[in-house]
Amino acid sequence: RPADEVLERPPQQLADEIRARFELELPVLLVDEATGSVTDTRVDVSHDHRSAVFDRSGPVLIDGTRVTFHAPYQGCVEALRLRASTFSMSPPRATVGKDAVTVYRDVPADVLEREREKVIEELRGDLRSIDGMLGHARKDISEYNEQLAQKVTSAAEARRKKVLADRDTEAMLGVPLRRDGDAAKSYRVTPVERKRVTPRRAQRGREAFTPEPAIDDDAFSDIVSDLVSITRTFERLAVTYAEMAEERLRDQILAMLGNVYGPTTGESFSKRGKSDIYLPWDGGNAVFLAECKWWSGEKAFREHDLPQLLDRYVVWRDTHAAMVLFIRNKDASVVIDKAKAAIRGHERFLRDGDQIEGAPVFMLHKDGDPDREIALALVTAAIHK
Repeated sequence: RPADEVLERPPQQLADEIRARFELELPVLLVDEATGSVTDTRVDVSHDHRSAVFDRSGPVLIDGTRVTFHAPYQGCVEALRLRASTFSMSPPRATVGKDAVTVYRDVPADVLEREREKVIEELRGDLRSIDGMLGHARKDISEYNEQLAQKVTSAAEARRKKVLADRDTEAMLGVPLRRDGDAAKSYRVTPVERKRVTPRRAQRGREAFTPEPAIDDDAFSDIVSDLVSITRTFERLAVTYAEMAEERLRDQILAMLGNVYGPTTGESFSKRGKSDIYLPWDGGNAVFLAECKWWSGEKAFREHDLPQLLDRYVVWRDTHAAMVLFIRNKDASVVIDKAKAAIRGHERFLRDGDQIEGAPVFMLHKDGDPDREIALALVTAAIHK
């Protein structure tokens, strides 16, 4: 891929498109949709010892019938011509056509009259045997597709790293946040195991890459981890924080983030409103923003709180954000499930991202731009007495 496109688009999208080009469709023989035909033919019985033939030095043709089955197939047709890792030394014989697999028997008329059911069952057995062979091919192809997905994802990430190194793009990835590691340690917790997910593919025209300030995934993980640690402090000291308004809780978060990352502002103008938490770079554009809300119901979250962050505050250049949700309900797990469902139900939702310290992350695309993604973390705090 051209360097500009590699930098402009998420590596998972590129990997998915490449994988789609080379991924093999699993072959399936539609045995239940097979059709049959019966036609006249001449049958050579010179090698049939059940026939009364005295001179077997050449062909001996008699009247007979060709009984044929045509079974349509789907998927990779080459699987019907190649041998799987598990195979039979005596496979059934068939003809692979453009749209169907054909098996047939040429049977003398007198034999067919006596063994009609046997002949038909043998042909059906051939189709079942071919489908069984395809089962081994499907297993091989599935393993190939899995390996392909892993390899192209690694290749796409490696390609992006090389282009970034070649262009020295510290302006794009790795914005210096001046993070104070010692301050962060005062309330950090042990990370949890992360979960891998399946990417989404998109296509559009490309313009030349222009560097712009943005944080990378590692910095985003640090910020969200710190938010999680802060909100867990709220949970442990619920008596102190349960009656606080959103603004007071936000100020607590701002103070702690400010100790770690330097100046962090609140109620800062962004797009069509003022976001609660605004982390600028060099005093200019935000590289991270967040909104703090007390949970006031599923409808309010879906129709007001979430659109307020995504539609009013997030601008086209933003790539990382968080929704910090304070919950007074004692059934906090039910509330969290409702919040996650609301985000997944948003019209711009693409896929789940990797969890950070137990906080779910969701990938959404920008309004009107399916190639421009934003990672949204949902940080929750169950604060009830």
